[in-house]
Amino acid sequence: MSSKQAIQERRRKRQRQNNIIIWIMGIGVVLVVSAIVYAIISSNQVTIPDLEAYQQSELRGLGDPNAPVVIQEFSDFGCTHCADFGLETKKLLEKEFIDTGIVYLEFHSVGGLLGSAATLQAAEAAYCAGEQDNFWTFHDLVFTNQLNLFGNRAADNSNKLIEYAELLDLDLNQFETCLVDRTYQSVAADDESLARQNGITGTPSFLVNGVLLRGNQPIENFRLAIEEALNTSEN
Repeated sequence: MSSKQAIQERRRKRQRQNNIIIWIMGIGVVLVVSAIVYAIISSNQVTIPDLEAYQQSELRGLGDPNAPVVIQEFSDFGCTHCADFGLETKKLLEKEFIDTGIVYLEFHSVGGLLGSAATLQAAEAAYCAGEQDNFWTFHDLVFTNQLNLFGNRAADNSNKLIEYAELLDLDLNQFETCLVDRTYQSVAADDESLARQNGITGTPSFLVNGVLLRGNQPIENFRLAIEEALNTSEN
């Protein structure tokens, strides 16, 4: 092979290598773009839990307000342990104690105290839903979609919260006005004050007839706390 042919062959080899590199880079760009698009689509998808008909009392209560045991729940919609309680343990309490008239459960938000502006906004939105007797269904929807709602750390999730209200067939004008006007800002502030007064520094926390119970305890521990509260009230 002449020196001229050798030079041409080296050029052709380099060109093939360059084409392969460009092809690999092109695939990489496509994969990155696809991942971004998938993330955007996934972040906008709403997971709808099995929504039950709750025995809502007042704005954010569950059960009979005159029940012998009152459990005040201090929660934050961005807290994973709170989600575990709200979607699992609470259902056990409902079946055994709330539906039977023994316990009245009342939700208090500490999103502004221990959480973030976004979780505080979600709590105010849940209270707006409670205005239309849908606090607990909205509560379940927010906790079920916790990662998508708070994963991007956005301070304003009003569009998603309004979408949740639409899924629950709420009066959207009433809900949106309530959310934008921050109708329940003072209620959330009162929740935080109550938490401070009772030395609550973590979520979830509970006052069982005024006695503090910290964390998402097993149902057995709630049974013991409820039994103790009943015994105390009888004495």
